Amino acid sequence: MPPYVPRKRVRDKSPTPEEIHTPKDKKNKGKAKAKAVIAPRRKPTLFDDLDASSTPRSSTLNGSTARVIDDSQDDDSSLTSLSDAEFEDVPPPKRLKLDTHTAEEEEDEEDEDIEFEDVEVPQSAVPDVQVSGDLELTLTRDTRINMANALGKKGPSKQERKVRVSAHCIHVQLLMWHNAIRNAWLCDPEVQGTLLSHIPPRLWEEVDRWRRNSGLEVVVEEPPKQNKGARGKGKARGRQSRDWGEAAQRLEKGVVDMSHGDPLFRLMKAFTAWWKQRFSVTAPGLRKIGYMSLERLDRFTKAYKQDDHDPERFGERIRNLDEFRKCAQECTGSRDVGAQLFTALLRGLGLGARLVANLQPLGFGWNKLEEAEPEKELNKVTQTLEQKPAKAAQSKVAASRAAKPAARGRGRPSRAAKAKDLEEEASDSELVGDDSNNDSVIDIPLPPPRRGRVYDSDLEFPHYWTEVLSPVTSKYLAVDPIVKSVIATNRELVGSLEPRGAKADKAKQVMAYVVGYSADGTAKDVTVRYLKKQLFPGRAKGSRMPVEKTAVYDRNGKVKRYELYDWFKSVMKGYARGEKDHPFTEVDDEEDSTDLKPATAEKKEFKEGEETLQYYKQSREFVLERHLKREEALLPRAKPVKTFKNKGKGAQTQEEPVYSRKDVVQVKSAETWHKQGRAPLDGEQPLKRVPYRAATTNRRREIAEAELATGAKVLQGLYSFDQTAWIIPPPIRNGIIPKNEYGNIDLFVEHMCPEGAVHVPYRGTARVCKRLGIDYAEAVVDFEFGHRMAVPVIQGVVVAEEYHDQVMEELAKDEAEKGRKEDEKRRKAALAMWRKFMMGMRIVERIKQDYGHIREDEAVFRKGVRPGDSDADMDDAPEGAGGGGGVSDEDMGGGFLPEGYESEGEKGDNTTSAFFPVVDEHDDGMDDTLEVDHGEGGASKLPARGKSVMSTKPKRKTAPKAKASSSRRRRRRKVDSSGDEDEDVDECPDSGDADDE
Repeated sequence: MPPYVPRKRVRDKSPTPEEIHTPKDKKNKGKAKAKAVIAPRRKPTLFDDLDASSTPRSSTLNGSTARVIDDSQDDDSSLTSLSDAEFEDVPPPKRLKLDTHTAEEEEDEEDEDIEFEDVEVPQSAVPDVQVSGDLELTLTRDTRINMANALGKKGPSKQERKVRVSAHCIHVQLLMWHNAIRNAWLCDPEVQGTLLSHIPPRLWEEVDRWRRNSGLEVVVEEPPKQNKGARGKGKARGRQSRDWGEAAQRLEKGVVDMSHGDPLFRLMKAFTAWWKQRFSVTAPGLRKIGYMSLERLDRFTKAYKQDDHDPERFGERIRNLDEFRKCAQECTGSRDVGAQLFTALLRGLGLGARLVANLQPLGFGWNKLEEAEPEKELNKVTQTLEQKPAKAAQSKVAASRAAKPAARGRGRPSRAAKAKDLEEEASDSELVGDDSNNDSVIDIPLPPPRRGRVYDSDLEFPHYWTEVLSPVTSKYLAVDPIVKSVIATNRELVGSLEPRGAKADKAKQVMAYVVGYSADGTAKDVTVRYLKKQLFPGRAKGSRMPVEKTAVYDRNGKVKRYELYDWFKSVMKGYARGEKDHPFTEVDDEEDSTDLKPATAEKKEFKEGEETLQYYKQSREFVLERHLKREEALLPRAKPVKTFKNKGKGAQTQEEPVYSRKDVVQVKSAETWHKQGRAPLDGEQPLKRVPYRAATTNRRREIAEAELATGAKVLQGLYSFDQTAWIIPPPIRNGIIPKNEYGNIDLFVEHMCPEGAVHVPYRGTARVCKRLGIDYAEAVVDFEFGHRMAVPVIQGVVVAEEYHDQVMEELAKDEAEKGRKEDEKRRKAALAMWRKFMMGMRIVERIKQDYGHIREDEAVFRKGVRPGDSDADMDDAPEGAGGGGGVSDEDMGGGFLPEGYESEGEKGDNTTSAFFPVVDEHDDGMDDTLEVDHGEGGASKLPARGKSVMSTKPKRKTAPKAKASSSRRRRRRKVDSSGDEDEDVDECPDSGDADDE
């Protein structure tokens, strides 16, 4: 499909209204032409122009704006340059050639049947939609860190690296806890009993034979009976004398039979072949997927929690021990469960079996192998990998059926046929320990052919297997019955369980932590046993947390010693042996000293003249000049020891001088030596010149300007220790401290302080020296680098010795004054808190005095009281209606006066509130009667009873509607027993009327 190219379209001539509304009937020429109804022209709108610009044939108006623009040839138009310059007339793509005449006729015939007419579109009024409520838009920022690799130019940040390390450590501990729970399930008596019930009788004979050959069981055989009266007695004796005799008996009773190796090999060979046929893999096992993006991870976790469990996507799930027992009963599950059940079976037989788990945690590196594959590619890979083994298995089963047709109706197969099948099955697995004795033929019932999917076919190496302790040799034997079918009796077979190769890397299989779980609940790190040549860390490097070198400091802050911290060793402390309940055994000591002891790398010995380039790179005696580091240089007196003939890619052989390591010295720049209190000697030439390493922006700018000016690369000279000397500044004179160009003094080491001066390393010393008028210089003791800047670390000042005591006295005074100010500040803060507390207590006490005498069942705010109601009527009123029960919160609006509320009078002298004003009895113009306004233009007169009225309006004769410019507030105190009242009246100076609030 050709790419899309924007181009101008050729516009057809717009038809006239007569051509549009006059139908053309070419098919029926004899018929009368229909009379078209022409509607009046309407004013062109913007929608017509848009339709005309998009579809030229739909334009029904001659005055289209788009057509006018296209036809315009005016250069002054603002759209001319846009349409002509940026767009070109591109020829259309090649198409099939058609007859133009026929195409035009077809278009005309299609247009003849269409009649266009201007119809007024009814415009419906858009109803005004009122949105009730506020529209809220909440934007939440995801504070999580994306653990997937961004693969940017800058690489991962420090925080992202810490996140991955933390995720790795947490995942390792979770996997270990998961395996510890599974290991506890393997000791369940019901699980072991179920597995033992599956063992056929022939395998029980193998178990008995193993016990006899291992010396665990002694069988007493009865001597053969001899018939004394039988004929041929002499012949029998003669034949017996021709045998080997009593000295040629097999072994002494109760002694181990090692004639064919360890008897455990034969037993494991039989059980491995049987278990591989008996167990069916029906689910995927554990696998390492990798780091996902946050979006994909959210979808994955959401689907895992909400959707039904899908083993094809989320893996196998065994929630509790009952489901594990069901797997043991049916002999089905993932291949991981198959290895675990095989361990439980051996424990049920009385063997010391370990469950070995090769943990597959998330890594802490930033390579491509740690990232999860794309979802589409992952699905395609799994489908192809699962279809190929399934087809291969089906073809293999079909071929075996065709080669060995089963004879129907002939009963059970013969023992020879069973033995042959068993030998073929055992020959497929990597077994060791040949045994030519054919008496141990096992009758194994053949299961039905497997159908369905083949799981984990891309995982070439197992994640779980079994270690069996031999009672004869007291050594562990690694057995993998499902994946590799390996009985590891030598180092090569043990090393075959280590994931290696491109297929393992593609499936993200690693060997980082291999843990063996015993039946007593303890665990041991057995990674060294399965590494190639037992070299630690070996291939586990990069996948396993390394051993860190941590510094131990003394009281003065100096490094006392260094200790090695092994993170995984600290994790294993919760599972390791050594406690009272689980003490160390002789088997553990022997295992730690032999199989689990890391081997040292063997040094390759090279003959003279056969050295390689890698040999010189790692050699401690010799060195090539090309292998020297940036801070390493050869002494001027260094002479070549020998010559290395380097065979390059070409036919020519290059000779390179070889120097001794003793002639290599460490070199540093003048600035680095200056920070250590040394400076190059006068006249010394640097041993080496290297490009600058600019750590700050200013240095980069200086280097760039120098290179621009000279046109050559700016190099930095490096000096050795012998080319430098200690920096001893001259003594001071007249109490004046020498300063550098920045007004400071460099004091990186103690001897850089000039004679006659002293360093005062306390804060605030510069302020004291300024106040006393003493000459000083701030001491720069170090530099801190950050944000492409070098910030000096200033610690105190340097002053003359004669001013030291005076400065220290002033410092002591300043410290005392500073302490006093801090104490005063704390005292004021405490007093403020106490004042706040006391004011709160006073408020509480005043409220108790004013309202403490009011009973709970007495109404303070009454509503709905009608004129003429008595106290008894109000007391009998229901709750919320102004009775004795008070007014509910819903009626009163939560303590505030609701809309439309109109207050009415209350009775009683003890209901006076300080929040509502009390009408003064001695005001002029006040009548005894009070008018209550009900809000409807009517008023009812209510006799004034009591000394307190709530929300009432006094009616004045002179100015009943006058507005008061000020308010009067009166607060009533608690009435004494004698009846006297104390009132505090706050009166405003204004003499106007008072409005009740």
